[in-house]
Amino acid sequence: MNTTLPTRAARLLGTALVIIMAVACAGPPAPPAPVADAPTPTAAPSASPIRPTATARPTPSPTPPPRLLLLWVSEVDANLEAVRALAADYQRTSGVQIDLAAKSPDTLRLSVAGVVLTGEPPPDLIWADQEALAGLLADGQIQPTQATGDPLPGLLEDATTEGKLWGVPLTAQGTLLLLYNRQIATGPPETSDDLIVRSRAGGAGLVMAWDEPRWLLPWLYGFGGAITNSAGDTPTLDTPEMVSALGLLRELAAASPAEVKTYRGGQRWFGQGEVAFAVDGDWALPEYRTLTETLDLGVAPMPVVPATGQRALPVIGGTFLMLHRDLGGEDLARAKAFAAFLERPETQARLALALGRLPASRQVLDDPAIRSDPALTSAAAMAANAPGLPPTKASRCALFGIDVWLPSLLGGKLNQAETATNMQREAEACVTQ
Repeated sequence: MNTTLPTRAARLLGTALVIIMAVACAGPPAPPAPVADAPTPTAAPSASPIRPTATARPTPSPTPPPRLLLLWVSEVDANLEAVRALAADYQRTSGVQIDLAAKSPDTLRLSVAGVVLTGEPPPDLIWADQEALAGLLADGQIQPTQATGDPLPGLLEDATTEGKLWGVPLTAQGTLLLLYNRQIATGPPETSDDLIVRSRAGGAGLVMAWDEPRWLLPWLYGFGGAITNSAGDTPTLDTPEMVSALGLLRELAAASPAEVKTYRGGQRWFGQGEVAFAVDGDWALPEYRTLTETLDLGVAPMPVVPATGQRALPVIGGTFLMLHRDLGGEDLARAKAFAAFLERPETQARLALALGRLPASRQVLDDPAIRSDPALTSAAAMAANAPGLPPTKASRCALFGIDVWLPSLLGGKLNQAETATNMQREAEACVTQ
């Protein structure tokens, strides 16, 4: 029996140890239930009051920079670089970024229409001449605008139809001038009569593009005529003024050397000193100066028509800034601000000198730097009154009618009155097509 006591004691001791360990591992005892009617103790205040946590505000997204204005420019070589420098200067002073892209004058109209097919972004601004303006207007690619400066009236006429201006005039060019060889002629003829007499005397001669409409128009405007009515929507070729202009052109042609009846042939003869006088455009002057080193070139305005006392006025062309039809909102406002910058007198003077053209601004025509250039001075003498060609179908059809029938007059197949009548009929048929 004594041998079992240690075993029982060991079992009792193990049980006690298990109980002790269970009590030790248990959580603290639950607090006693509150005594009825006993006050609930109040928590002691913290040493520092707890402040509510502020709700974090979302960080605003940065405002995206304004979109680049895409400017397509129909200029080449040094003229293109002059425009690029001007746009860069404007960007530095205004903060408006302008992305300039050069476009060929021959394919500009097609390129604007083709962006729909290529997926390229269309240009916001288009810098091109009045021919491009007329084409883009016919295609519905540009929107009306307004000029803030004092443009030449002929330039406004070039870009206006139905009372709306479709391009801001920037420069003036494309005018005809009276050229003379100083080694043969002592000075320029002042009147058309004087030009005829001096061209015939001693076989001095006169050359021009005889059967081209542009070379007929100065004499028509010198007699007080025009190719369309004031609205630009009706051809006006069968008129007494046109008959008189055709008669004068025939007299002038009689003073031309019989061997020279083409434009290029006339240029060569004049450049070689075989002819004293020429009527040609300002665009041709660089070519004349490179024809020969011996040509002493004189440049003068077109002569006065004695029958009316008016100067023979060539039509004036220009370069314009156009707004794409889709341009709107803030981009449109920035584009108009750039156009206004280009119309400032100081910008006009800089642009004219850089491109070798007349400014579009009447005020800047008297700039001393422009008056120091004989060709620009001669063009400036006619610019304020020079007519433009409205960008209308009637205007283009009138030129077409002249182009078709003028050779018949010069070839002796029709007289002046018959020629004027046929020109009018051709133009009217063109308008109705």
